[in-house]
Amino acid sequence: MQLRDIQYALTVAKELSFSKAAQQLSISQPALSQCIKKLEQELGTPLFFRENNTVKLTKAGEVFIKEGSEIMNKSERLTQEISAIANTREENLRIGISPFYSYHYLPRIIPAFSRQYPSVKLDIMEKHSATLEQLIINEEVDFCMIPLPFSYKEIEYQHIYQEQILFAIPKNNELNDYLTPAMSVGLPFIDLQLAKHQPFIFLKTEQKFTPMGHRLCNEAGFTPHIVFETMNWDTINSLVATGMGVGFVPEILIGSLTVDEQPTYCRILAENTTRSYVVAHKKGRSLSTTANNFIRVAKNSFLRD
Repeated sequence: MQLRDIQYALTVAKELSFSKAAQQLSISQPALSQCIKKLEQELGTPLFFRENNTVKLTKAGEVFIKEGSEIMNKSERLTQEISAIANTREENLRIGISPFYSYHYLPRIIPAFSRQYPSVKLDIMEKHSATLEQLIINEEVDFCMIPLPFSYKEIEYQHIYQEQILFAIPKNNELNDYLTPAMSVGLPFIDLQLAKHQPFIFLKTEQKFTPMGHRLCNEAGFTPHIVFETMNWDTINSLVATGMGVGFVPEILIGSLTVDEQPTYCRILAENTTRSYVVAHKKGRSLSTTANNFIRVAKNSFLRD
């Protein structure tokens, strides 16, 4: 049994879904299922009931999750203590990231990293995606945190997080009457075809998400009527909240406005409504131990959601 096996089981227990857990772990569902099956064979007992697309913990599974959580916590504390001893010299790490993700993602990553590696100085370069790719090509950063896809073939990457794209609707919009409620607790669902006559607030053409937004609308059978374009997700979120139109937003924006101000957020009844958020660097350039430590902390920060 490896720590990875424990983390996989903990993620399945949290999501109660092999497909959702696989997305969180950035591995395929068959690979995750096979890993859990081998773990259960090693333990000699099942950890999960699997029936009618539902996943529940067995009695043994409940014990495993309780003890496994303590093991993972102890492992992280051990890593922190050893790292604190090892980090006896100051190091610099140059990281590129967009202003939006800097605001919403770094507060969950940097405090944990700085506690473990207090001697590392972080040089954060906040630029839009096209500029970040150029920084990678010019080797002006150690790595960038950025969504796929890329314009340059000279860039390689590893996944950090699978970002869920939602659809935002003003609270007083008639579309709220046609949403499909979640089976249990959770966000409602929307068939995008219902929004074909709505005014859309969109990211500008040069933004990475824009082609995906147009694809989702086209697959629903319409071309969006765009009344306003912006460079920023937060602007879309705020303008939808005012009633100006509808728009796509990343799931991280839930809770960024007060309950009274925020729009209605919906999951989209369509395929491929997520996109990969990755760490990217120039091909052939090896990442330092410090860079890999930062990436590990970043991945763990999202696993705790």
